[in-house]
Amino acid sequence: MKTSPETAMQGVADIIPLLLGTAPFGLIFGVFAMEMGLGTAGGQGFSLFVFAGSAQFVGSSLYGHGASLVIIFTTTFLINLRHALYGAALAPRLSGANSGQKIFMSFFLTDEAFAVVSKFQFIKSGYFWGAALAMYVNWQIWTLIGLIFNSQLREYIQLNLGFLMVPALIAIIVPQIKTKSSVLCSLLAAFFSVMLSDLPHQSGLIISTIIAIAVTISYEYFASNPGNPA
Repeated sequence: MKTSPETAMQGVADIIPLLLGTAPFGLIFGVFAMEMGLGTAGGQGFSLFVFAGSAQFVGSSLYGHGASLVIIFTTTFLINLRHALYGAALAPRLSGANSGQKIFMSFFLTDEAFAVVSKFQFIKSGYFWGAALAMYVNWQIWTLIGLIFNSQLREYIQLNLGFLMVPALIAIIVPQIKTKSSVLCSLLAAFFSVMLSDLPHQSGLIISTIIAIAVTISYEYFASNPGNPA
């Protein structure tokens, strides 16, 4: 299907499996935020105004260990740079949204929402909002539960978050790998992210992504124009 459904309710329905998958992370973040000294208002504020799981965990950890606001802002900015790539990919495909609306939409663009809506060549605004807002509300609810019941939940949450996030992200990424170009891009990104993993502030992730995208675009260009000189 080239064009997404029109209704927000269909966007909600399509993202439900990912809502279930991300619920534990919202719960764990609530507990973690309390441990880092953010308090209920601070923890919920992170979810309301940052709304980026990995950046929230890193930002909370830095706050809890006394990092300056400059370090916190810079680090979370670098971690979230991938969302600029998501936005660049989706903006031309959003149907019926002007530039101002697209800027507002970008705040609600998560890994999960991107995975759901990017399946379509043309994306209706209602469908995007259904998926994006469902994820936003879901994250707020589970964060609040974690904040309120942190003392009761703390003893049960002893798992490694890094390990848990891997299968969650794999479930998002793998269905998108369907063509030669997507296979090439994913393999390059994986290779360079490992090679550049020692760079500070997780900047290796951004650099590896840029390299993979640039090489893939070059491959697609020359594959579709075989007569051009290399």
